[in-house]
Amino acid sequence: MKYLLDASALLPLVTRRGRQLISEASREGLVTTDLAIYEACNSLWKLSTLLRSISIEDAVETATAIRELAIRGVIKPIKFTKLDFSNTFRIAHKEGLTFYDALYITIAKGAGATLVTEDEKLKKAAGKFVKTITYSDLESKLAQT
Repeated sequence: MKYLLDASALLPLVTRRGRQLISEASREGLVTTDLAIYEACNSLWKLSTLLRSISIEDAVETATAIRELAIRGVIKPIKFTKLDFSNTFRIAHKEGLTFYDALYITIAKGAGATLVTEDEKLKKAAGKFVKTITYSDLESKLAQT
């Protein structure tokens, strides 16, 4: 099964599954977008700099782990050059979504992937086009394999 991770699923996956993710991900097809990686890292910046709920060292370590997972292909990033902007704009317009949220739908649909998100608005809209699950659902599936 292939799973497309948005930022709301990518960050907890890396922080909660840690090293275990490498073996789990090899059995499942995990993909994401370049944008989701940036969004996840921006969330780490917020947590460390604005909210001060994690240390800057933890933020850097987690961001580095995300980067390494992408470089090693454990979580495969999809480059923007591979994306269908025309269809994405149409979905964004029709569903009242931002372009980058509609992009997750377009990618999931094109890749035959299940969209993994914690964003309720995105999950509801995406459910019209592709299968969607939450991070908790994915975590349960990874733990079973």
